[in-house]
Amino acid sequence: MEFDEPFEVVVNGQAYLIIPLEDETFDVYHGARRLGNIHADISIDTEPDWNTSDLIPLEDVAAIGYAIEMKEM
Repeated sequence: MEFDEPFEVVVNGQAYLIIPLEDETFDVYHGARRLGNIHADISIDTEPDWNTSDLIPLEDVAAIGYAIEMKEM
């Protein structure tokens, strides 16, 4: 995935600011509040699996990650 500039995605009616980082992870903000950092684990022959080490519900991480993927298309 190639992103350089911050962008916004909308998931379940909520807007999130996505800030791409040089290490190919993404900081996620909801309003002025930083929710955490997410990253895609990409394997051969499978869809990316989105994860975080922060306290973001995994359902939200997966939905935000999918929105990031769709933004790239």
